[in-house]
Amino acid sequence: MAYKDMREFLDVLREDGQLKDCDEKIKVAHGDNELQALMRLLCQNDGPALMLNNLEGYNTPDIPVIFNPFGTRERTAMMIDERDPLESKKKHARALGNPASWVDPVLVTRDQAPCKDVVIGKDEISLDKQLPHVWFGKEAASYITGAVGITHDPETGERNVGCYRLTQLWNAVHPKGEEYPEEQQKKQLSVFCFWNPPMSHIGLHLAKATAMGKPLEVAFACQCDPAIHLAAATGLAFGQDEFRFAGALRGAPVELVKAETVDIEVPATAEFIIEGVFIPNSETTIGNHSNPVGYYDAIQVFPRFEVTAITHRKNPLWYATMEMMPPFDHNYQALMPVETEVLADLQGKIPEVRDVVVTPNMTYIVQLSVDGAAKPHAEFGKYILHAVWGSAGRWGRTAKIVIVVGPDVDPYDMDSIEWAIATRVQPATDTIINESGQAFVLDPSAPKGHHGFPVVGSQLGIDATMKVPERFESYQEVSQPTAEEVAAVADKLRTILG
Repeated sequence: MAYKDMREFLDVLREDGQLKDCDEKIKVAHGDNELQALMRLLCQNDGPALMLNNLEGYNTPDIPVIFNPFGTRERTAMMIDERDPLESKKKHARALGNPASWVDPVLVTRDQAPCKDVVIGKDEISLDKQLPHVWFGKEAASYITGAVGITHDPETGERNVGCYRLTQLWNAVHPKGEEYPEEQQKKQLSVFCFWNPPMSHIGLHLAKATAMGKPLEVAFACQCDPAIHLAAATGLAFGQDEFRFAGALRGAPVELVKAETVDIEVPATAEFIIEGVFIPNSETTIGNHSNPVGYYDAIQVFPRFEVTAITHRKNPLWYATMEMMPPFDHNYQALMPVETEVLADLQGKIPEVRDVVVTPNMTYIVQLSVDGAAKPHAEFGKYILHAVWGSAGRWGRTAKIVIVVGPDVDPYDMDSIEWAIATRVQPATDTIINESGQAFVLDPSAPKGHHGFPVVGSQLGIDATMKVPERFESYQEVSQPTAEEVAAVADKLRTILG
């Protein structure tokens, strides 16, 4: 089933008991907020999604906030109409590996596009009133966290759709004690656009446009059909269209409509559309910002764009989340494309790869369908480590810690993985240290450049397979009941154990 929009996805969660209304007063003001604590409470207990209806210190009280809709692996799988995490990855991987299955988007008219219900022109823009602002923890700004950014290559015209966080400068605290000018606070937004050097596709577009002396138009679609968000988070090859990929994931074409002030087509059923043009050579310093590895970024430098129009649905919904020490909402939503990128690439050339799991802390686990004497060749685990770092897409090459395990190790269970490391690894011979890897862009332990993010770092690979034939002719038998035996005992004692 293809969700028409975010609302249909939320309806499914509500019917399933996984979305609940929260009418309790929740503080969301700058310097006095409870959302980070609420995130920790929910995510450490696999808690439900919430619709926050009563927010204190909130500038748009009539707009509810969607909270924690993607906070479990199951709900992430449900974004593309699955329940099982591995089955959702397989579906994602099949589509990713077969561009012939991708579905071209279709263009609809304004009257068919709910995102055009309300149109705010450039002269009316005042971002302190027209976009919701909520704060988390010690963050210095209110960040827009539920948007996909749409740009076109200034040379080829090819479209890119990606997930890029935005900084709202209204009422934000400057990390160097300066003041953001009123024009910036009310008319402009700063984009997490790594463009100098370019480290994302929107960054490549902006770098090209800057070198050519051309303006770069942009549109951000907030709260779309979840398949669009998942496609936008996937590292397709530069020049491939994420809307076409989203069509394959949802089993139906994405409906687009022409934007008001820029030559861009946007998702017709999005809750909000923010249109604009990048300001040439603009650099804005922001911070604190909480990142997905669990630290505050004190200072980062990003470009700005001028907002030229905002459109939104009647009675719109907003989505807000925070990245912090994992787990957090959208952890698994962000990780599934990472897992699938690597899984699709490895399975395309190494059939013995069964699954790829990335933990909330970005440790990569590759599970094989064979181990010991059944491995295709000696040092097969190390071969897999190098294959991850050399895989297609943008994520495998940034994998800081990679662990390869056999079929008897549960890649979703850290206790099982730790057991494999403790009983199948000799550190001196079964690990690889790559000293010239590409750093994960927010790794606080790697050296940082001018713009506040690292480029180069070292990587660790652990081959936790049985060392047959590398060191032994056979390996000791594992002492463990089968899953079927455990299930049979559980069924026998169900009246006692409950």
